[in-house]
Amino acid sequence: MSIAFDHAAIIAFVQANQHLAPLVVFLLAMGETIVIVSVFIPSTFVLFALGGLFAASGVPLMPSLIAGAIGAAFGFSVMYLVSATMEGRMLSLWPFRNYGETIARATAFSRRWGVWGVVIGHFGGPLRVLIPIVAGISRMAPVPFMLANLAGAAAWITVFFAPGYLVASSDWFRDALGGLKRLF
Repeated sequence: MSIAFDHAAIIAFVQANQHLAPLVVFLLAMGETIVIVSVFIPSTFVLFALGGLFAASGVPLMPSLIAGAIGAAFGFSVMYLVSATMEGRMLSLWPFRNYGETIARATAFSRRWGVWGVVIGHFGGPLRVLIPIVAGISRMAPVPFMLANLAGAAAWITVFFAPGYLVASSDWFRDALGGLKRLF
């Protein structure tokens, strides 16, 4: 069974709904930083593809880039606040109680790197969702956490969203593929 995509229809749909682009990027970025939700949303790779799709559709880069940074920072902040409020009790709940070794690795990482760990944590793959939780449980000061969180979120969305956009909107890409119009 073959799956056929009507590329022109997809581009037309994105163009017609481009006002929703920042919201989509915000939700994907936030979902990537929330426990359990991040398991079901492989947004790191989806963001790269969306960047290219948005470029091909003429959607402006900056609103989505800003929304993605805010979404990632918001997700980290929610997890930080929940864990700071619940303190150590959170670790006795599912799914945390089943991943003691992973939480120990996240804790060791956080102790070693401190506030820089929050910045780096945005790029931490499976440990990503645990970094703000460990920061909250260990009572990392809110202001340094938030500054590091904002910097890490901005860097993360730039690394994973902007390249797809910039590649798909570049003259090199259009020349190499004979133009986006023929491709799509």
